[in-house]
Amino acid sequence: MCIDSFSKSEIEDSLQRIEAILKSDIFAPGNDGHPLVRSAFIELLICLRDLMYKTEKYCSRVTFDDDIVKSANINDITDVIKYVRDALCHLDSDNHYLEKGNIKATYNINRGKGTIAKIGDFEQTSNYSDDLCFFFGSQRIYLNRHIVRAFEEVKKNLLPILTRKS
Repeated sequence: MCIDSFSKSEIEDSLQRIEAILKSDIFAPGNDGHPLVRSAFIELLICLRDLMYKTEKYCSRVTFDDDIVKSANINDITDVIKYVRDALCHLDSDNHYLEKGNIKATYNINRGKGTIAKIGDFEQTSNYSDDLCFFFGSQRIYLNRHIVRAFEEVKKNLLPILTRKS
């Protein structure tokens, strides 16, 4: 499939922004209380969602499902990234709730292994001591195991089409 110059430019911009955010160390342990962590996370997910869409359109969908909380609408990392991006950008989204319109459990963060919320049978639990985990309703997304890995996969998929002659 041929890619237009506008899409190429958007891909390059998203790749550069994600690289800059990740290299900024905004998610490092000493920055947990930094007022721009949430802003960086929002931009990171907006850019990554766009890249996930474009890699699916121009190459192939990123489908790994390690540590994914599967549901009727969540099957792989592409679905999780869309879910989290939608929660971040739409405050009225049901993606903030454990049950539609009932218990809200959103933008909770856990550094390392542990449970930060337990409501009935539901737990917001991070399983890894070496990762940062963000929770939105019933979903979780790890910084390294999900976000960085997905970013590396879309880069691998998209960089060859950026250099291809039109």
